[in-house]
Amino acid sequence: MKKISFILVFAVSVTVFNCQSGDKTSLEESKTILEGTWILTNNCTKDPSPNATAWLVISNNRDIKSCYKKTSSIVKGSLIKQSEGNYNINWSEGPASTAQYPVGGPLNLFGMTTEGVTVCYTRVKSAKQNPPTFCK
Repeated sequence: MKKISFILVFAVSVTVFNCQSGDKTSLEESKTILEGTWILTNNCTKDPSPNATAWLVISNNRDIKSCYKKTSSIVKGSLIKQSEGNYNINWSEGPASTAQYPVGGPLNLFGMTTEGVTVCYTRVKSAKQNPPTFCK
């Protein structure tokens, strides 16, 4: 009887522990992590191939830099989360932007709208897509 009770208690403990661990994993996975380097795409849905003319560098899931190759310029800003997937970006220069993540369905693009113009960025996937040195 003691063995059966021990096995039953052990089985219940394992089940409860696994359920709690599963909850933590799914909660962490549900958080949106924008941290990293993003590269401008040609189009938000029709042709999402990278276009090495502009980058976004997001750090601390809040600080954002926008780098433009043509002018070798950097604009810094802060990313403010409104609700899950929706953001406001206050730039140090120029008008504010709104952003959404993810956009483009399964493409998981970062869509940014400034003064009615929307552009999309995709995560940098190779060293060839890294921003130029002036952006770092």
